[in-house]
Amino acid sequence: MSNFTKKAGLMLLLLLVNIVGFAAESSVKDFKVDLTNGNLLTTDEISNKTAFEFGIAVADDGSVSRVAKDAADAVAVLGGKFHSNEHGWGNFKATVAVTGPVKISMGTCAWGGDVKVVNSKNETVATMNTNTGACYHQNKDANIVSCYYKGTEATTLTITGGNYTPYFAVETADPSELKDEVNITFDLGSATAEGVVPDAEKKEVGSTYTIPLNRTLYAAGKTLTAWTDGTNSYKPGDEITVPDADLTLTPVFTDNTVSLADRTEEATLTFDFQKKNGAPGLSYQNQTGIYVTQVAVAGQTIDSKLDFDTHNGGKINNGAWTDWCQMNGGTKLTVPSAQNATVSIESYSATTTTTIDGQTDYTAQGNVVTYNVASKSDSIDIVIGDGSYFRYIKVVLPVVKPSGKTYTDEATAVEYPFAGNSTDPAVVTPEDAVSIASFTHGDNLTDATSGSFDGITYTRFQPTAQEGSASETNKLEWIVKPAKGLKFTATKVSANIRRFGTDGGLIDVKVANAEGKEVVLATGLIPARNKTADQDKTSSDPNYRTSFELDVPDSLATSEGFSLICYVYNLGNTKQVGFNDVKITGTVSGTIEDVVKYTFSATAKPAEGGTVKVYPAGDEYEAGTELTLTADKNFGYKFVNWTDAEGNEVSTDAKFKYTVNANAALTANFEKINTYSLVYNVTGGAKDYMVQPDIAPTVVNGQNMYEEGTKVTLTATGNDILTFTNWSTGETSSDITLTMNENKNVTANFSAIDFVAAWDFYLKGNNGRTADFASADNDADQLVLRDAEGNTYGWLDKSHQSGGYEGRDAGVNWKNDAAIGTYYWQIKVDATNFTDLKVKSAMAYNYNAYKTYLVEYSLNDAAWTTLGKIEMPGVKNWTDSEFALPAAANNQKNVYIRWIADKTSEIDGTESSNDGNAIGAIYVLGTPKVYDDGTAPKLVSTVPAENDSTASANGKIVLTFDEKVQLKSDAVATLGTETLEGAVAGKVITFPYRSLNYATTYTFTLPGNTVSDLAGNTLADAITLTFTTREKPIVEKKLYDFVIPDDGTFKEAIAAANSRADKTVRFRIFVKKGTYEIPFDDKATSVGSDGKTYPATTTNLTTSNVSIIGEDRDGTVLKNKTNPVLDSGADPLEGIGHNDLLQNTGSNNYFEDITLRNGSEDATGRNLAIQDKGDKTIMKNVTLWGYQDTWTSNNQRARYYFEDGIIRGRTDYICGKGDAFFNNVTFQNAGTGGYIAVPSQPKQYGWILSGCTITGEDNANDGNYTLGRPWGSGTPIALWINTTMESQPSAIGWGEMSGGWPARFAEYNSMTKSGTPIDLSSRKTVFGDNHANNPVLTADEAAQYTIATVMGGDDEWDPQALTEQASAPEQVVLDGTTLTWKNSNYALLWAVCKNGNVVAFTTEPTYTVDDATATWSVRAANEMGGLGDATVAGDATGISNIENNTSSVVSTKVYSLNGQLLKAPVRGVNIIVSTKADGTTETQKVIVR
Repeated sequence: MSNFTKKAGLMLLLLLVNIVGFAAESSVKDFKVDLTNGNLLTTDEISNKTAFEFGIAVADDGSVSRVAKDAADAVAVLGGKFHSNEHGWGNFKATVAVTGPVKISMGTCAWGGDVKVVNSKNETVATMNTNTGACYHQNKDANIVSCYYKGTEATTLTITGGNYTPYFAVETADPSELKDEVNITFDLGSATAEGVVPDAEKKEVGSTYTIPLNRTLYAAGKTLTAWTDGTNSYKPGDEITVPDADLTLTPVFTDNTVSLADRTEEATLTFDFQKKNGAPGLSYQNQTGIYVTQVAVAGQTIDSKLDFDTHNGGKINNGAWTDWCQMNGGTKLTVPSAQNATVSIESYSATTTTTIDGQTDYTAQGNVVTYNVASKSDSIDIVIGDGSYFRYIKVVLPVVKPSGKTYTDEATAVEYPFAGNSTDPAVVTPEDAVSIASFTHGDNLTDATSGSFDGITYTRFQPTAQEGSASETNKLEWIVKPAKGLKFTATKVSANIRRFGTDGGLIDVKVANAEGKEVVLATGLIPARNKTADQDKTSSDPNYRTSFELDVPDSLATSEGFSLICYVYNLGNTKQVGFNDVKITGTVSGTIEDVVKYTFSATAKPAEGGTVKVYPAGDEYEAGTELTLTADKNFGYKFVNWTDAEGNEVSTDAKFKYTVNANAALTANFEKINTYSLVYNVTGGAKDYMVQPDIAPTVVNGQNMYEEGTKVTLTATGNDILTFTNWSTGETSSDITLTMNENKNVTANFSAIDFVAAWDFYLKGNNGRTADFASADNDADQLVLRDAEGNTYGWLDKSHQSGGYEGRDAGVNWKNDAAIGTYYWQIKVDATNFTDLKVKSAMAYNYNAYKTYLVEYSLNDAAWTTLGKIEMPGVKNWTDSEFALPAAANNQKNVYIRWIADKTSEIDGTESSNDGNAIGAIYVLGTPKVYDDGTAPKLVSTVPAENDSTASANGKIVLTFDEKVQLKSDAVATLGTETLEGAVAGKVITFPYRSLNYATTYTFTLPGNTVSDLAGNTLADAITLTFTTREKPIVEKKLYDFVIPDDGTFKEAIAAANSRADKTVRFRIFVKKGTYEIPFDDKATSVGSDGKTYPATTTNLTTSNVSIIGEDRDGTVLKNKTNPVLDSGADPLEGIGHNDLLQNTGSNNYFEDITLRNGSEDATGRNLAIQDKGDKTIMKNVTLWGYQDTWTSNNQRARYYFEDGIIRGRTDYICGKGDAFFNNVTFQNAGTGGYIAVPSQPKQYGWILSGCTITGEDNANDGNYTLGRPWGSGTPIALWINTTMESQPSAIGWGEMSGGWPARFAEYNSMTKSGTPIDLSSRKTVFGDNHANNPVLTADEAAQYTIATVMGGDDEWDPQALTEQASAPEQVVLDGTTLTWKNSNYALLWAVCKNGNVVAFTTEPTYTVDDATATWSVRAANEMGGLGDATVAGDATGISNIENNTSSVVSTKVYSLNGQLLKAPVRGVNIIVSTKADGTTETQKVIVR
């Protein structure tokens, strides 16, 4: 045992002895003590009013005397300050040790307050309030209040509060006085409202409880009329008998049929802040909020509110009084008003500087001031100037006197022309019926050029990104606000609609009013395409429309505003939907009121700095109109702020809401910033488009320009003939990130293999497409689509620039004027200088096409010889092929190659008259004539350069020679102790390496006689290269961007991430412990399997570089609210893309220590925790919880990395596309008969499941599931390597799926929990219609599938470098209230934990604690934001006394994470246990790259 361990044990023993000794020596005695008239105090304590603390002892006759607080006979410790003879003490605090229930009593005071009783665990066990309006000294027998501690265990009670305390007593409780208590709590339930629910209360069973008056909740257009427990409803103010079980109440809101504007007599609003009159406890500072009252209008009682703001020094607090509320100077209250309204305020002290509507010329009678409002505004501000105590604010609104034109069911029409633009003003009939008629659209839609068809010109809109469902970002909204005093009842909405250049695009139509009601009128409308109906394949669909005209229910009648909303989705980002002649018709009734109107304007300064938008648009507005102002900066400028005409700052937000209450002219101010040019070049025969920036430049005078500080990532992409080697900066990763702080010029170097001609289909082009890459004499080679007669035709261009086709760049046949298979693809190349010809290509289909194509060649375009067949296994499956041409083609001037349908094969695909065959990636390779110069190749350059000190830890050794070279087949290079294999591309040989140590010198050696030119001249000398890796990058300190729940909800966090300006900078979200139910999306809907519309349940992460970090995986749960199941037992929105908790379409997103749980119950359909359409997503120690399709990947080109964590489900619960590496993940099987891995189309390697564990939730799962099944024909790959199967699959191991078959389903080293190998001899070897599968990997095969190989790619992605945790903080010391620890350059931030829970974050290695008795610890975050292990603080004096154990190590053992003893450390996480000579052990976690 170490000295530290011995000392800790001795301290704990002494502590226990002391605690037991105190309990044994103490006894509990009843006592009563009068604290008036300075009783028990010294003369100095009375005269100087200094703080004191002492014990009290109780004699046998009950008399009380003062003793030292640590005296053996002290039964309590009292503390405070003398206030007065009548009112006793202030700052009262008492500590009393008790052994069971006691009655605690205190004297009342007209200035009393809340009293709290806590136990030794700091739990509140009783409360009371001493403010009854009467003082103890007036009647010492009657003016006493009491509460009870009802616990049966011994504890120490601490009693605080009361404001002034004239009397205190603690007595053993009479058991007859103790009654059971229940909790009465309030919850919003499904209601939506501003404000907060009433506080929960604990009440005695059988006592009387008054339902709170509504002072804290407000729903526009509604009134809170009752609270319900689901069975009974109770009105506010009702008295009920407290039941014998906990009671949870939710609000009942009733739609108002009147508003304040409908008053026909004076209406009085009294905002009473006195608790004795039903006000709740109020405590606000530096916050905004609402306060609610009720008002009678036209015989009905409705809710009304005021808004308050306690920033700027403000404060609202009534906690210490029953008849007063403290309000500090700076408090602003916005109350309803009208011209000639009367406002009254009662305060404790005289009101002199408080402003009412900006004025102080009110009249005073006593301490009540009254002011008559001259403004015509609907609301005014009251700003407290004299900080004081207040009882109420009363507003009397005068009778509304109609003064304008009167309408009764007058026919009204608002027509938006939309004949090519959205800015032409609406035509309103009658003209004065509407005050605002405006239009706006979501951020994902942009205004496109006009489009015409069949004599109609449409205003068109185009998405910036395709979205799969209705959302706020893809909405078009037409808004009508009736003139004040009128009620508008819409009856119909209509529009002409058309889609341009696509078969996609759907429209949902919804109507809503400003009072909060909305109705979906239609979903999934298909706009007619810009072609005739007989040419439009969707014209037979019942949802096909050239226009719509829909009836509007009269329940949406409104005095505030009406909206027609159309959501446009499932539309590609190069396509458009057009609208024309949008009409909203209905009737208006009422009398137009004479309202105040103000002018408003907004401008940009300087004008070239940006643009401003005002919504709704206009020049004059009614008083109280809320505008949304948006300032959009132009390139080369940054937004600064908004200012008014006097230069006063109004807002620093580029987009904010502004209420018009006076004539105003605002200016959006912009400031010019530096801009720099970025030039990127290519070498080696590459094309310019093979380097792409992630942020598009702004082209100024022909130069690609970026704003200062912009981080631009350039990505170099090779192909089958061109290999990227390195950047001119020395970097070898295909991605390079540049910070634009100066003009930059970089070059991407490529090296080409020998080729004749190639078509990569990146640029647009069809019908005689010239080769994209060509050797000498082949620059005129063309790809044509032709028929047997030699006629050539155009095809459907699906190049990269045209959006691609099923994940690849291609040309699509798409001819529909002849039988399928009539047209075929053909090229002609000049092979005069080439031998050993090969042709590579890829083919696919979706719509009708022959499944097999013959690849043939000819030397005369007449006699054809078959080279091979391309057999496509099914729709949307790209099939790659490579065929060698015979020697007869060597050195031929004309070599023809064609791809022609094998008409003996099956026609497959979606039924269509179009031929859906597609071709892409055509490469004709050959060996050129070799010229022997008799000289060995010379090394021209290396990357890294000799003695380079900035080499990357992950990269490539690049050797460039003066001529094309070849590498001996058995050549092996070394880098330190590792061996490397080289790859040759023309003049370049590359040797990839991974995970070198930082700041370490390495020597690379390639033995002599391993490199030669193509003629066989060999380089005799070895090539050696010495370089040093760069220093480990310092992590820039930064706090989390959003903390849940401190900064808002999960939806608000994702919205902030999605809408941030610079999406290249990582946005980190931290989620504190708790279970968070994500509510329905109130802005989006989805159509269920029953045809009905439901609120959407999915949150969409549409941006890249976002981290979502939980405090604790199991304790931090995100769960989406889902809809009730149908009678069939299915969730109405079940299905991929309908019921997902989260959908990700961004790249480089990171999740750690969190649970994503789909809210649907088991066996209700597909319930995804996440649908991932992004790329390079990392899940570290994450739980994904679902039942079917829990994790679904939907991007064939993507890579996904999982480390640790749990994935739970039953049916196909990991499924989809792309490459994924599951490292040490636990797969938790629910139920029986399920399937785990269901891959479809891989990027390259498919799914590698390494070192994982499979468990079952019950014993019945053992032997009753399969490892997976194939979702596709010939493409799925799933490899289980070193799997611990605590629950074993069926002997056959794998299942069938719709006749599909895998490219490879296999296992290696599957074992039981104890490590016993599992017999794989019965595993399934045949799938579908007799497709063979080898279900067992060899050791050599398994060894190939490393994280570096599967995840690395051309960009050398290293997810383990990102998941590596920051080291636990060192030297964590608590000295008094100052917590400090050692700084680290590799921690993003530190999380400070109190009693194990995160309470604060800091970027400095110090923190001031609020409770030195708590247990404090610190956790460090890695660059992604993930938190590592906590280090518990020691005390300042004890640290120096801890002696290091320098005893020698006598044995070391290495274990895997699942406890398996290893012979030596392996790649991944290792647990190393060292035993020392003195018997102690030391444990370390070591990660081997």
